[in-house]
Amino acid sequence: METFGAVVIALLLLLIPAIIVGAALGGAYVRCAPLRAANAVAAAREERTRT
Repeated sequence: METFGAVVIALLLLLIPAIIVGAALGGAYVRCAPLRAANAVAAAREERTRT
């Protein structure tokens, strides 16, 4: 039973960095939303002037 507990603790310790990295990537994605929107508007404007 101690081995099972050790495995569970090891998996939890491996999960913590994954959560931190996921939160950092999610935060970066949210912060870039205005830039993505501005690029989409510029691309649509350029597409309208091209046709």
